[in-house]
Amino acid sequence: MKTRRPHAVTTGVVVRSLRPTDRDDVQDLHERMDQHDAYLRFFGARPKHLEDLAESLCLQDPRHCALGAFIGGILVGVANYVSPAHQLDNDSPLVEFALVVDHEYQSHGIGTMLLTRLVDAARAHGIERMTAEVLAQNTVMLEVIRDRGWAHALRRDGTTLHLDLDLDEDTQSDGPSARRRPVVM
Repeated sequence: MKTRRPHAVTTGVVVRSLRPTDRDDVQDLHERMDQHDAYLRFFGARPKHLEDLAESLCLQDPRHCALGAFIGGILVGVANYVSPAHQLDNDSPLVEFALVVDHEYQSHGIGTMLLTRLVDAARAHGIERMTAEVLAQNTVMLEVIRDRGWAHALRRDGTTLHLDLDLDEDTQSDGPSARRRPVVM
């Protein structure tokens, strides 16, 4: 039998679209990240210009979407997607997504909640596919992927895992189907 870490109840978490007025909160969340979490999120050092990152995460337009998780008015997580520049002429709308949760709130279901809502928002905006890259050592993000039932959609490339989700309605489940690829971990 598979043993799972219990998740804390996520009552009291408010998830909403980020607004330009949330820029300082987004910047603060990224400044609170320790070196290890920054490496897992950015595949390297934290960006030097966090104010630019925060501003871009607060954009809401057809190519950008970002959701924030707030507890008691404090931003504790962000899930976002962006449409790649080369995507503009493609027939199959594709976005790349990312997720960050404050270290103190990781493994409590907030990342799963944010990602679930981000998929809903993507579908509502006509997005057909979502992709992400995850470092193989990012066990917390891999737990979120497993919680969503998407582990079979991971493809390993060295120390990076690629996730490719097809958001077309899956008649067998409530969530998106994932492009089936063998998982090699």
